[in-house]
Amino acid sequence: MTADPSSLTQTEKNLWNAIVGEAMAYLKYNAFAHQALEEGHPEVAQVFQEVAGAETIHGLNHLRVAGAVGSSLDNLRAVVEGESKEFSAMYPRMIQQARDEGRADAAGSFALAMERERHHLAMFTRALEQLQAKQAAHLPRAAAPAQAQPMPEAAVAPPAPLPAVPEAAALGVEDYTAATMELDKERWRVASLGRLREVVFGAQDGLLSTVALVTSVAVAVGNNATVLVAGLAAALAGMISMASGAYLGSRAEQDVQRAEVAREAQELEENPAEELAELVVVFQREGRSYEEASRMAGEISQDKELWLKTLVEKELGISTEETTNPIKDALAMGASFILAALVPIVPYFLLQGNAAIAVSVPAALLGLFVLGMIKGRLVRRSPILQGLEILVIGSISAGLGFLLGDVIPRLIG
Repeated sequence: MTADPSSLTQTEKNLWNAIVGEAMAYLKYNAFAHQALEEGHPEVAQVFQEVAGAETIHGLNHLRVAGAVGSSLDNLRAVVEGESKEFSAMYPRMIQQARDEGRADAAGSFALAMERERHHLAMFTRALEQLQAKQAAHLPRAAAPAQAQPMPEAAVAPPAPLPAVPEAAALGVEDYTAATMELDKERWRVASLGRLREVVFGAQDGLLSTVALVTSVAVAVGNNATVLVAGLAAALAGMISMASGAYLGSRAEQDVQRAEVAREAQELEENPAEELAELVVVFQREGRSYEEASRMAGEISQDKELWLKTLVEKELGISTEETTNPIKDALAMGASFILAALVPIVPYFLLQGNAAIAVSVPAALLGLFVLGMIKGRLVRRSPILQGLEILVIGSISAGLGFLLGDVIPRLIG
């Protein structure tokens, strides 16, 4: 700010007070975030960093309104002048005063900053010289280039050339259509794989619980009618319980996600500046520079629906496009449970006594092994190991059922 302070209006003074306040808040919040990380509180650090990003956006808006952002040439000239004063006058005076007052810690901090100011001055000076040369080269031949302002000498190595970016290949209509269809198909394929949890869990529970039950009843009473009644009753009750549990769990997850999306939409309506700052911070954490993050956030904020979708996906980790279906989840869980439960029950319709047990238990174990292999193929893990893992659990369950059916009758006489 080069104007005489006495000539400023009250609004102009308020703008600069706000700029200083936002800058101080940005520095403090980042310092507080570092302290929170050192103390092992990353959730607190995240809050400080998000609000610091918002303060940056506010400060930038105030600077532009105050007219403090000019052309790149004017900005560089102003910065070089300011850095020169800091390096040659301000910091030496502050260092001496700190030493006079016995504040060696402050003097050391000032000295470190002064040394970095030397490097900053050299960088800005070099950038100014390059920009002046660039603009002079683009002037018409008849026009004389502007006289360069004399700047302090600085020994700075020229910046390394940027790598060439290959030109993107043209995308045909057929390729674009195929890519769109593939994206939609992949989204639903992943959702279907997520439903695999209900199928596997339901089938495993149906096989394990039913083989243990029918084996223990068969050993205890030796009556096929009793075994069938107990097995079918348990299978139907388990199907209803598992299906309703899957429905309620999926519905609760869906309701939570909808509530989070609605909350984010409300925040976007009430505090768009804060949400824009959050988007800038998100893109920065993905590895982009502040300028790139600001540009991307600005472009996205032009479309309110895209803005909300991006915030929900990036900040909350959920999608605005629902792929969960409580009814389908319940049907998958219930159907897998009842079908798996029938495997150890069916032999008792055809055979009697120990013969039925001898077929029921191996059939259930074979079903568990096949189920494990299918799961292993779908999740790209060893099918044999996955099958053996479930087979061992099923063997233990069947053995416990046999022991319970043999031991409990003995205990009760």
